[in-house]
Amino acid sequence: MKKSHFPQINCLDGLRYQRAILVGCKEIISHEGKLNKINVFPIPDNDTGSNLKKTLMPIIEKYPLWQTGINISSRGIADIAIASALGYSGIIFSQFLSGFADGVKNHKKIFIENLPKAAVMAVSRAYDSLENPREGTILSVFKAWSDEVKNISSTTTDFVLLLKKSLERASSALAYTPYQLEILRKNKVVDAGGQAFIYFLEGVIRFIKKGKLHSLVSQKKQIHIKTKAADTIKKAQFCAECCVRRENLERQDLIKRLNSLGQDLIFYGSLNFAKIHINTNNPEEIFSCMAKFGNITSKKVLKFAPDLPSHEKRALTLVPDTTCDIPDEHIENNDIYFVPVKFQAMGKVFTDKVSIIPEEFYQILSLSPTLPKTSQPSLMDFTRIYEHLLVHYQSIISVQLSKKLSGTFQTALQAANNIDPRRITVIDGKNISVGLGLAVMEGIKAIKEGMDYEAVLKRVKRAVENTKIFIGIPTLKYLVKGGRVTKAKGFLARVLNINPILSINSEGELKPIGKTRGRKKLEQKVLDTALGKIKEVRVIHHGLNLPETSEEDVGFSMAVAHTNAPQLGNRVAEKIRETLGMKVAMVMNASPVLGAHAGPGAIGVAILKKI
Repeated sequence: MKKSHFPQINCLDGLRYQRAILVGCKEIISHEGKLNKINVFPIPDNDTGSNLKKTLMPIIEKYPLWQTGINISSRGIADIAIASALGYSGIIFSQFLSGFADGVKNHKKIFIENLPKAAVMAVSRAYDSLENPREGTILSVFKAWSDEVKNISSTTTDFVLLLKKSLERASSALAYTPYQLEILRKNKVVDAGGQAFIYFLEGVIRFIKKGKLHSLVSQKKQIHIKTKAADTIKKAQFCAECCVRRENLERQDLIKRLNSLGQDLIFYGSLNFAKIHINTNNPEEIFSCMAKFGNITSKKVLKFAPDLPSHEKRALTLVPDTTCDIPDEHIENNDIYFVPVKFQAMGKVFTDKVSIIPEEFYQILSLSPTLPKTSQPSLMDFTRIYEHLLVHYQSIISVQLSKKLSGTFQTALQAANNIDPRRITVIDGKNISVGLGLAVMEGIKAIKEGMDYEAVLKRVKRAVENTKIFIGIPTLKYLVKGGRVTKAKGFLARVLNINPILSINSEGELKPIGKTRGRKKLEQKVLDTALGKIKEVRVIHHGLNLPETSEEDVGFSMAVAHTNAPQLGNRVAEKIRETLGMKVAMVMNASPVLGAHAGPGAIGVAILKKI
């Protein structure tokens, strides 16, 4: 009988587990580009590899931390992954690690007979992390691996043999994913998340064979990282909140100054406006600082006490992400805060409405040799803002970008479930930009009218279901670069001078609904398409100079978005006023998430039908 060249391992302690996780993470990260390339489900945004890298790199960067039992080591690793989890793949993988940690929480080291329970808990946690888990994804690969662990755990005491056999079963499950999901079969790829898990297992086996960790650790001497205990950190007693206005506001200088004066800054900025909320022991110092940057409005000083009685808290706040476009005046005096999305361009990471605003983004878009890559907020981003706001509010309604366009909704949902799902409700906004903005503005109005939590929630959900947006795209160049449209279709559109009109359907999916030949016809076609949707609500009298009418009178509201084309946006808004006799609710320079894919010169018209 041929002797195996793999060493036999009959137990797994904290150190071995940590090293196995490190090499597995490194293997995933080394295949970042390949994973991005095959990412077509649930959203074809080519970022599975990038999201997993951002999720897993902090584990590697903090090595070594635990020279202890697997119970402590596994929990520490899982907590790091959860804190940095990004995208569907990052959330699922971090929850898999967390479930495994729960499965071994009573053991300093484990043997084969302990592994099935931990594997089952890991897979169960991964499934539970998604609102609608789908087979044919990493979940199926996880499950196949777990099933094989259970099947052979009674036949061997060797972790190496078990790992090899379970890898074979998982690889077969990965190969089968295109038969479970049509989109994978159509694109002739396997599931990207499932492939990442296979890389993970292969890396672990390769490490066991070579027995070296050199590629993972720095050449510098490793230093054990020590963090200050939470109870030794002096907490601020108050929160200071206010807004400031000034033309061409110096946001970066303001942010830098505020961070030197307080803690946990929540910041939202535009070209001439900023809203801040910050922990401090000296609110007047914050207000004095703000006064140097512009005219202050909406000053508030709030107690910052985690045990603040419920009756001393405000009832409800809204928390959209920054893909939601609404005017500054609706942010200024209302209970609304934003979780910022991020994007990478020209070797830097930018935070929307914090380190960059739309006007600056489009300058970068014109200069960058590659398409800026958008990145949803991390689990930690949502967690930090939710936990902070729950000190001041009894409940949160969080309205996110369509889950068919981004994993932002899923990340927000996971954060809410981790913190307190009874106090945080996450809504799939099924829209973007001003389409999302119209729904959020309904929530703002409902809160100002004194409606209770259930009434506000109902009104926002109804607005989501009754909002449509129509977007005219001047070129497919950016959709092709972002992987949303094939190069062949982009080439054909350019040759034929075709400009598509897109809309978001009832499921939140972006779909083509029409086209024009040439950009000159595009804005009128978008407007005609939008007006056609509201004829059932009100008779349209073209060409008449009607007296101005409120949106309550006509039963709908409208909004206009443009991508760095203010003259175009204002022209379309004026045409709406002339045609309908009413002003639009807003004309906004669209968020970078829309602009990165639509490119400069796009126009969008959103309609909210009120019932």
